[in-house]
Amino acid sequence: MAKLTPILVAALVTIILLPGCGGVGPARTVKAQNRLDHLHDRIASPRVLQPVEDGLVKIAPHIFVDREVGPEYVSDLLNLVDKARVRVDYFYGELLSRPDILFCSSMACYRKFGGVGLGYTRGNTILISPRGWRAAIISHELSHVELAARLGDMPDILDKVPQWFDEGMAVMVSMAHEFSDEAWEEACRKGDGSPQLSELASMADWNRVTGVNGVNMQLSYGTARQEVARWYAAAGKKGLQQLIHALKARQEFHTAYQGAEHAATVLLATRD
Repeated sequence: MAKLTPILVAALVTIILLPGCGGVGPARTVKAQNRLDHLHDRIASPRVLQPVEDGLVKIAPHIFVDREVGPEYVSDLLNLVDKARVRVDYFYGELLSRPDILFCSSMACYRKFGGVGLGYTRGNTILISPRGWRAAIISHELSHVELAARLGDMPDILDKVPQWFDEGMAVMVSMAHEFSDEAWEEACRKGDGSPQLSELASMADWNRVTGVNGVNMQLSYGTARQEVARWYAAAGKKGLQQLIHALKARQEFHTAYQGAEHAATVLLATRD
């Protein structure tokens, strides 16, 4: 959405899933459409962002701020990035990506670069809005970049990754407090339960479930987090690496996804 140590490394080391609301069925083979047109992470732009040329100030390797950011905020922003990287590292392993991270102190700056939401990622550049100065938001975006980097930044592979997986990884990695089990369960109780994963695979379906201005984001982002956290609790970091390797070998997503979980389960059983 990021490897963090952010809020508390200890807090993210343990993934605990409470019983969820009904409706999260098994993953089905549904091709994710318009994968690179992500709701807020794959925004198209008429040109490539060039931080310095665009008037931003470099405060550390790959980290930039607009000129309105006072020096008193620099250490705080660098600390947030460090925390975010720790979180991503915890789930993915040593980071392969090193995107430019641009911080805007005003919405005018953010919109100037085409930003929407709290943060977005385009290619190897992450833009963070003034309301997104949180380790959770930065790590969310870093997760998207890291997954793409590990898949070789190849559209033909990324297009086959369901929206719910990429977003579920990002939300899990971010440890965003707003996507708690309790918040998700409450959203499910107020609605008709959580959507099927097949309803969250394509970009069009994801946007439909999320709703205007993210009114139902617990049912999209929250449900994606629940499924991916469940899977990661079983498959672990090795399972994620196995999944990525299988996808790069052009294996069908759901076969690779279930295979990684099964392999981890069998290994655990043999150890017992």
